[in-house]
Amino acid sequence: MKIIRGTDFSQHAVEAADVAAAMAARLREPSRLVHVFETDLSGLLPKDQIDRLREQRRLKLKGEAARLRKAGAMVEEELLNGSAAAALVDFASKSKASLIVVSSLGQIAPSRWLVGSVAERVAQSSPVPTLVVRGGRAFKAWTQGKRALRILVGYDFSATADAALCWVSELRKIGSCKVTVASVFWPPQDSNRFGLAEHSWDDSFELQRFLERDLRRQCEKILGHDGFGIRVAGSWGRPDPQLIEFAKDAEADLMVVGTHQRHGVERFWLGSVSRRILHDAPMSVACVPPCGSLAIASGSIPVFQRVLVPTDFSVLGNRAIPFAYSTLYRGGAVCLFHVLEQTRSKARNTDRTLKKLEKQMRALIPSEAKARWISTKVEVASIGKPSTTICQAAERFGADLICIGSHGRSGLSRAVLGSVAYDVIARSYLPVLVIRPPIP
Repeated sequence: MKIIRGTDFSQHAVEAADVAAAMAARLREPSRLVHVFETDLSGLLPKDQIDRLREQRRLKLKGEAARLRKAGAMVEEELLNGSAAAALVDFASKSKASLIVVSSLGQIAPSRWLVGSVAERVAQSSPVPTLVVRGGRAFKAWTQGKRALRILVGYDFSATADAALCWVSELRKIGSCKVTVASVFWPPQDSNRFGLAEHSWDDSFELQRFLERDLRRQCEKILGHDGFGIRVAGSWGRPDPQLIEFAKDAEADLMVVGTHQRHGVERFWLGSVSRRILHDAPMSVACVPPCGSLAIASGSIPVFQRVLVPTDFSVLGNRAIPFAYSTLYRGGAVCLFHVLEQTRSKARNTDRTLKKLEKQMRALIPSEAKARWISTKVEVASIGKPSTTICQAAERFGADLICIGSHGRSGLSRAVLGSVAYDVIARSYLPVLVIRPPIP
């Protein structure tokens, strides 16, 4: 973990430099102490005065680096010219750093308050994680092995949230961490995703149970099965105030959030949760961009554990079933799913009919499933558009994959007759394996 430390020589910057030095020392890695001489602030001064100021800053930087080396850190100093945030980000990119450490407060010109602090602008543009330090005492005790670092991770089931979790797993290499992963959901959106009735918005126990299950599974993939807690809560407002309250309740030393790094009009309309947390949270904050963690292995082979396969009992629908089981090497679960036609559902939706359909579906289970320790659930739904109902059932089942047969229609044929498989692909957040008909 190659660490870049930005400093403006303020007391807060000194604390941030100490934190970065301690982290680098634990990793036995050298680090860079960087100061940016802001040329835009000195454009009206005579050249000889600018040269004197630059030399003063160089000597200060050299003295700060000497102080850190005396404390046992391996430090190289670097004096840059330009705008502080842009120069730090550019230097981190060119030097292939893995972390930028800055303080939350420093010597900021009054005009900068209108466009955000250096820390905020670095976090919103850096290609690597940015750690904004607010008090270094907890980090110092952590790197000395005296206590665990209490971390609250804000999670929203996005790629940036996964990057944040991966970065936390990297922090565990430095010292013991007590991790809480928190997610704040919006009841109408997630109720619809799981196919739950609208009345569940106020009584969200079932919805919360599904989200807790999914959150725990995702955390286990990245953090392992132990060493973390989870919190899930619904909110009708912005998620950042609730996440900050979770962090306060957990007495967190550090909040870690993913950042989409939106800019311009997109940020104006969609807002930025990470930016608000960075501005409002009373503790240190780390902002992790989507590609900000080396722990994400983009070429790793996915392992499926739960697969949903819908069938309409046609030859092509049933053909997808053995393929669904084939995606599970040993163990796991398959959900065989059937959607009753909406126009006929009221007439057919009797206990006797449902039992008959379930028996018919169980007859389609491959004989090898038991020997491969694959369990099977059968489910029949009688409401909604088939593609929507299939996607909602997959979310409730906690599927990793949807496997579905397709007639292979295209062009005008698909436009006229429709395609459930095509609609599932367009709607689902999950991977979809489409089984085409055999070549005649």
